[in-house]
Amino acid sequence: MRAFVLGSTGVVGDAILREAVQDPRIVSVLAVSRRPLTHTHPKLQTVLHTDFSDFERLGPALAAVDFVLCALGISWYQTTGEAQYRLITHDYVLACARVASIANPSMRLCFVSGHGASRTAPRAWARIKAETEHDLERIFGSRLTVFRPGYIYPSFGRDAAYWGDTVMTPLMPFRGTLTKWITDSREVARAVLHCGTGGRISSPATNRDIITAAAEYERARAAANATTA
Repeated sequence: MRAFVLGSTGVVGDAILREAVQDPRIVSVLAVSRRPLTHTHPKLQTVLHTDFSDFERLGPALAAVDFVLCALGISWYQTTGEAQYRLITHDYVLACARVASIANPSMRLCFVSGHGASRTAPRAWARIKAETEHDLERIFGSRLTVFRPGYIYPSFGRDAAYWGDTVMTPLMPFRGTLTKWITDSREVARAVLHCGTGGRISSPATNRDIITAAAEYERARAAANATTA
């Protein structure tokens, strides 16, 4: 299987790359980024792409992959307002999705959304996330899987400080009783890869669905590694 990762420099995208290259079932990982990535691997190829509003030139590359793992996004608190949030969270994602669906009509797409996404939500970010989910479903139908994680602890660190980590880190020792709200980037990455490699998961996947899928993926990957050893 061949994977295409959008949002590869973010907390979840970075974790997806780290996990995907360890999976013997995945023969190649194509990561799209505006800047060079900090780590390398024989399976990993990086495509530098500056205009996320236009993915036409990546059509041939998308035609050669089996699934898109989309973790592109930004915290509402890091934007200048609703217009910038919509541009990154909705417009850029749909720009890639449209080209991908034409390049490979059997393409599957896994989209990392967020807990609370709803088209009737009072918060703009939640409405925009839900709008993105809806528009992706119109393109991919049953080939789309949506993930709605709660707070995502950065398993491999974070490029820039985020106030949410300060608030949530003291709760991490109790995450076993807070499975409705807390996960981590490694867990989300494994759940997304579980879907990409053919595993079953509900859509939209709740935080608890994500935790369950991550554990199933870890077992399946371990079995695949044992077979190829």
